[in-house]
Amino acid sequence: MLHFYFNKNLIFLIESKFFPILSYKSQVKITPHYSVKTVANLSYRIYGEAAKDGDQSPILLLHGLLGCKKHWDSIGKTMMNVTKRSVLSVDLRNHGDSPHINSHKYEDLTADILKLYEKLNIEKAYLVGHSMGGRASMSVSLLAPPKVAGLLVIDISPTSTARDFSEGFPTILAAMKKINFKKHKSIKEAKEDTRKELESTINNELLLKAVLSNVKMKSDHTIGWACNLDILIRHFKYISSFPKSLRKKTYYGPTLFIGGQLSDYLPPDDLPSIREMFPRAVITYIPQTGHNIHVEDPKTFLELVIAFMKSQE
Repeated sequence: MLHFYFNKNLIFLIESKFFPILSYKSQVKITPHYSVKTVANLSYRIYGEAAKDGDQSPILLLHGLLGCKKHWDSIGKTMMNVTKRSVLSVDLRNHGDSPHINSHKYEDLTADILKLYEKLNIEKAYLVGHSMGGRASMSVSLLAPPKVAGLLVIDISPTSTARDFSEGFPTILAAMKKINFKKHKSIKEAKEDTRKELESTINNELLLKAVLSNVKMKSDHTIGWACNLDILIRHFKYISSFPKSLRKKTYYGPTLFIGGQLSDYLPPDDLPSIREMFPRAVITYIPQTGHNIHVEDPKTFLELVIAFMKSQE
């Protein structure tokens, strides 16, 4: 059994060197692994140079609902610097720069991620996912266990859903739908007005900033949402629950769940049911943090991630 402890005296020495963001191309033809109508060609960033050691599995970072790959920039660069592994942050379908597709189920997200594996010739990777991205990571590990070197899930459970998520997000999505961007001539003006309109609905500043990061200039030169708001609303029932068909599957690889002490997204009582799917699962909580633990306390979060990675070497 693996156990992790927060060491207040542990300090990471981070070089000031900036690691460039690279993009890789591949001519590999992809065959969808599951009965998914359309597999998305996901947008991604790679921090720094790929590891020279071919046995060093890369790290994939997957964001939560209404997030995007750029939210991982700081953590991604630090992870690459400390672990010496290649680190990729990914825009999941219907988010960021990835395609808008008429479906948003975890089986869809799994097929997309595995397509990215093939595109970049990734044999096996560590998956680090927050919230919706955590469930996507779990889905990949259960449907394609040999592809996952290790699983790190951030503040989400596969067996229960926090009321803050199941009831809060539909309200937020509905409020976003009401925003009219036609009167705005600049992104700055649009974000300022949108903040004013959403402040009464979203009382969490971190979440509000994440939502506002979705305001962008679209390809037709109009201002709008980067995320596929209509599909996220229509398919929210699939996002807010983990597929029942996957709950009978098992991933036997190393697994770490990290929860926020002040969050309700990962109840300790879920551990027995979690271990039915992930027998090696360990759950740890970061004190005085809510749902966005990697943003609220990035130092402690990184300590846990790095310890987890090193324990697998």
